[in-house]
Amino acid sequence: MHILHSMNRGGAENAIMNYYRHIDRSVVQFDFLLTEPEKCQFEDEILALGGRIYRIPLLTMSNPLPYLKAIRSFFKSHPEYRIVHSHTSSKSTFPLWMAQRAGIPVRIAHSHNTHSEKGLNGRIRDWLKIPLKRVANHYLACGEEAAKWLYGEKAFRDGRTFIIPNVIECKNFAFNMAARIAQRANLLLSDDMIIIGFIGRLYPQKNPLFISDIFYEFHQLYSKSKLLIVGDGPLKEDLKGKLASYGLANDTIFTGVVPNVRDYAQCMDLFLMPSINEGLPLSLIEAQISGLESFVSTGITREADKTGLVHYLPLDKGAKYWAEYILKHKDYDRKSHLQDLKDAGYDAETSAKKLQDFYIKCNENL
Repeated sequence: MHILHSMNRGGAENAIMNYYRHIDRSVVQFDFLLTEPEKCQFEDEILALGGRIYRIPLLTMSNPLPYLKAIRSFFKSHPEYRIVHSHTSSKSTFPLWMAQRAGIPVRIAHSHNTHSEKGLNGRIRDWLKIPLKRVANHYLACGEEAAKWLYGEKAFRDGRTFIIPNVIECKNFAFNMAARIAQRANLLLSDDMIIIGFIGRLYPQKNPLFISDIFYEFHQLYSKSKLLIVGDGPLKEDLKGKLASYGLANDTIFTGVVPNVRDYAQCMDLFLMPSINEGLPLSLIEAQISGLESFVSTGITREADKTGLVHYLPLDKGAKYWAEYILKHKDYDRKSHLQDLKDAGYDAETSAKKLQDFYIKCNENL
């Protein structure tokens, strides 16, 4: 049983689906317990692969009781589960506590981030790390920094954490000139146009409004440029409004959520990710496979750079600094880095068995 808020397209969700597509489902099957009441983007595929989807009320810090009652009732009525795998950061304390009370023997916490949010909610989440380590008996993370952040330096040093990279279908993102030419033609982009791209959710954590500032400054320096935004989220209209105020509405393309992200990555020239913080973002891995020079904030872990294509820039330097730096690196010899990312363990086809074997070992050691 995988526990998440939703199974819409996103970093952790995409990785889970990539594992799910490539495991031996006659040996290990995935079901999903979600708090998103609406139908999710991966829902039909999950059902087609043999998975089941269940829903319970949203967990809120102000009133967790409805969630706790629902998940306690769920585990009581579904004694078949031997493994519960929760992806909700330190809030995994709650479902794994209920799983422990229900006698479920394998309780996995999974870290997909490297920072807490600010304010009271962030302090609560930091406090929840303490009981999490008592109710979880397996500690997974997408990378080393994510492991240290959720479980602590000592747990990482002692070898009590297990790194499971967020995997992708690497071959789909290998640089392909024919695909690049076709997608740029679809978008009516000329050969001499520089496309600055962003792929991800338009949430505050991703810092999308700063993207508009960077693009404004870049466009002042190089007018034959466009901004390509692949994704959606609550800040979309704010971002559109800010770009319009800069006079850049006609120089920006919004795709929304799309199934063919790889095609848009091909037609980009430069990749931008000025996030406030991240775990180990899949879109940055995808950009590197595609050979894109990538410009990211120092809030993103250094272990995300697997190719030397990633440039780390401080947010406090401001948009003009970013734009001038990016402009200096606009000309480069683009090539595929497929093998580099396969060797680093990010390929779903070759890495799915690692997670599958982990589940089997956990079950056999009961």
